[in-house]
Amino acid sequence: MSAGRGDKAANHSVARTLAVVVGAPLVAFAVGAAVMAFLPVSGPWAFALGFHVVLPVWVGLACTLPLARDGRVAWGVCLAVVVPVAVALAVRGPR
Repeated sequence: MSAGRGDKAANHSVARTLAVVVGAPLVAFAVGAAVMAFLPVSGPWAFALGFHVVLPVWVGLACTLPLARDGRVAWGVCLAVVVPVAVALAVRGPR
């Protein structure tokens, strides 16, 4: 393995790291909120299912976002999930 390639693999950018630390939890909580809001079940069941969706999404993103090519791609993945979910929740409105 060349020295340049090994250095690049070990050197995570600040933007990619921030996407993992800040973006992944925000995406996970947004997805959990969307699951709670759009499930056709009663309140306690919707809360329980939405609550239990957060952790797998968070861990999945925390494991995959560091593999992104750079920080822009990592933040792009976060925004590609959060923006449609936020728009859907805003259009739905409070119940």
